[in-house]
Amino acid sequence: MENPFVYGKVVRGKYFADREAEIAELKNDIASSQNVIVFSPRRYGKTSLILEVLDRVKDEGLLTCYIDLFKVTSQETFIAAYAREVARLQGGRIQTMLKKIRDLLPRLVPKVVMKGEKVDLEVEFEFDPRADKGPLFDDLFEAVATMSLQTGKKAVVVFDEFQEITGWDVKGQIERQMRTHFQMHESVSYIFMGSKRHLMQELFRNKNRPFYRFGRHFPLGKIPKDEFAVFIQRHFEEMGYQTDLDAIREILHVADDHPYYTQLLCHILWDRKRQEKVIAKEDIYLAVQEVFMREAHAFHDIWDMLPLKSRQLLVALAKEDSPQVRPLF
Repeated sequence: MENPFVYGKVVRGKYFADREAEIAELKNDIASSQNVIVFSPRRYGKTSLILEVLDRVKDEGLLTCYIDLFKVTSQETFIAAYAREVARLQGGRIQTMLKKIRDLLPRLVPKVVMKGEKVDLEVEFEFDPRADKGPLFDDLFEAVATMSLQTGKKAVVVFDEFQEITGWDVKGQIERQMRTHFQMHESVSYIFMGSKRHLMQELFRNKNRPFYRFGRHFPLGKIPKDEFAVFIQRHFEEMGYQTDLDAIREILHVADDHPYYTQLLCHILWDRKRQEKVIAKEDIYLAVQEVFMREAHAFHDIWDMLPLKSRQLLVALAKEDSPQVRPLF
């Protein structure tokens, strides 16, 4: 049997823990062509959430683009990633598809390459990295809106880990060009996602930055307890496991409703109890110890990076029964 609790990677379909309220809210924003800024700490499941939303709106006939800036390290790799998403939206025969791409992105040279034994076709692009990229960015930032007008379909473009743009767009050229184009697109919703709070706030709440007040802020919190409890119980019981509500509440309590750690804890419980298929409250504490063992290297890395004063403070707090920290100013 396949373990139904998936952690540490993007989850889709039946493995996705509900978040129906957030899905409905984002779908309404996209339908209204509203721009949205989504923030959450890492491992809260925002990528899984937005890909689930994109799947659903795509089924309803919208054009969808998803660009992960975590993998982008330069203007050149950004151009390639954006252009590939534009190419993915094109349909029809190869010659027709290439013509559409050339019309939309005349400053890029598309070429079709075959990858793997199954002869999967993929479009790659060539351009002169020394040339002025301003006109090329103009083409890119108009491409999806042009397709939306041509097809009569609304569109949504998602930039995941958008704060990474600050590492290679040092002069803010791309930010300014994006804002110039995006603010004119009435049928496209732009969604900017990030996990580094200070950088996202700098991008969207600093009145001197191009994207100041560009969209609605959407902080993503933890999954509501009731929804998460239903999800956990359903997945255990579908596999023939017996659970009780007290055990599920204890799982959520010790994991503090954190999406990643809750899924990890349930994953371990499912593996440990696959013979008996009974999840009791006392089983949870042994599973928690295994979580600590699996995550020990990450905790050690964090501890090693902390200055001495911070370590001393954490040790002091750990010795207190009810620690309270008050700001000095």
